[in-house]
Amino acid sequence: MNQLSKLEINLINLFQGKLPLYKSYWIYYVLGNFAISAPLLLISKIQIQSFIYTFSLYLLLNLIYYFTTCIGVWRSSQHYKGNKILAFLARFVVVIGISTTALELKNILTIIYSF
Repeated sequence: MNQLSKLEINLINLFQGKLPLYKSYWIYYVLGNFAISAPLLLISKIQIQSFIYTFSLYLLLNLIYYFTTCIGVWRSSQHYKGNKILAFLARFVVVIGISTTALELKNILTIIYSF
């Protein structure tokens, strides 16, 4: 089995909530989203204007990954057999994350369409 198919299987398992909560939260939600979102922190408004179509595609792929991890963490927390407070906190962080993402997305779309 090659590396790509392992990643695909892990993403499918993540989406279905079959991964352990620690793995879905820390590896995919925290580290994965940081790695994917880090380039967004380096982009200025002028660069967005120059590469608006590339930026839009990148943003779309970023959002797809983000919401996949949110669903995965939520489902993993429902299957979690350990301390229920940890499952609750994971879901709480996902709700707060989605709320702040919606606000940031509004700001980003305002920047994109103001050109």
